[in-house]
Amino acid sequence: MKLKKAALFISCLFFPLLAKAGTDAVNLPSTKSANLKSKSAIGISLTSNLVDTGLTLENGDVWVWGFRNTGLQGNGICHASSGFSRPARVEFFADRDLNVTQLAAGLYHIIALDEKGNVWGWGQNGYHEASGNGNAAGYQCWPFLALKKKNVVMISAGEYSSYALTKSGDVYTWGHGVYGQMGNGKRKAVNDVYKIPRQYFNNRPVVSIGGGYESGYAINDAGEVFGWGDDESNAFGFYNPAAHVYRTTPKKITNLPPDVNGKKIVHITGGDRFTAFLTSSGDVYGMGAGNYLGLNMGPQIKVTTPMLIIRNIKMLSCRYVGCVAIDKKNGLWTWGATEGSAFRQLYGRTPTKRNYYGNLTKIDIGKEYIIYWNDKGKAYGVGYGSGHKFSQRTNENVNWPGKELKFVVDAMKGVYGNKHIPGQGQ
Repeated sequence: MKLKKAALFISCLFFPLLAKAGTDAVNLPSTKSANLKSKSAIGISLTSNLVDTGLTLENGDVWVWGFRNTGLQGNGICHASSGFSRPARVEFFADRDLNVTQLAAGLYHIIALDEKGNVWGWGQNGYHEASGNGNAAGYQCWPFLALKKKNVVMISAGEYSSYALTKSGDVYTWGHGVYGQMGNGKRKAVNDVYKIPRQYFNNRPVVSIGGGYESGYAINDAGEVFGWGDDESNAFGFYNPAAHVYRTTPKKITNLPPDVNGKKIVHITGGDRFTAFLTSSGDVYGMGAGNYLGLNMGPQIKVTTPMLIIRNIKMLSCRYVGCVAIDKKNGLWTWGATEGSAFRQLYGRTPTKRNYYGNLTKIDIGKEYIIYWNDKGKAYGVGYGSGHKFSQRTNENVNWPGKELKFVVDAMKGVYGNKHIPGQGQ
């Protein structure tokens, strides 16, 4: 049995975020008041586009539950019985005594960064989004070494695409590229691993990356910001008469707010039709589809100039049609689209403060769901319940403050022992 300590992992796709007490945000009713005592470290361990599958990083291990067809369990079985099976650790890494330090995921593929700086991928692989290699199978059912000996420090993922940043400042992409997501100058569906030439970043090393739903972002060491992929709804800050503009190579984003450049941006990411970024002062800005930005706008509005969404944020994560944020007092806020399968449970038209149980220690975020962990070692799910992510009996959607996922915690204790407290980053 592998028992080890692991640092509190923070995904490459996080942002800090907060709303002031004086906003128009409305708290949802709760059956239990949240205890918001200050806690110094909260990790957004995962920001993914997974729909039906639960995923988290625990004790340096990868844990999966819910829907696990397409090889998502990483155990060599490509078409498993779905969510009724118990949550399970990806034993591939445990057997090799490899710590995983970051996770990212598309709709049906997962990539993992190990402690040696190598990137592994598994799951659906029709666009080579998992393997980055044309010799791999359509379903990659064991973790496949996509990037070896590149000293990767950050990973991210889009819908069917994968991104990696090396310590030396190079950006690698692989997977689906019909909308320009690969940054390789082409609109090609299937793509193996590709290193974006540094000339596209003004011959400077890149220090940070982010992933949108069908787009990628990078910031170089000079503080210049770049985006590529589907520039839909003016998501990159350029006025586009057409509904879609496909940026097949990185394009510099030039209309940042006054006194803000890439050196002041803690992280940049986006979703479907919008871009968002967090500054070192705790401000969150967004541009693109107005109804996704938490600005109480309708779907017909396209925001070209970045607008301030919220202040005093320490962590922010955005994907698909909305954002999740944690303020400096550990308040949890969400905003985005309010129509769709589970969006009314997840989001608000403006930043909305949510009630939750206990003191937050970790958050895992999927395409339409949130799983949060507290200092008592309990996990709770909110949002889209498909795939039996929140219950092994039903697929029901769950409203705030969430449904306890005791079956996930019990599975972890079965591996690490009853004294183990899950969700603490150690």
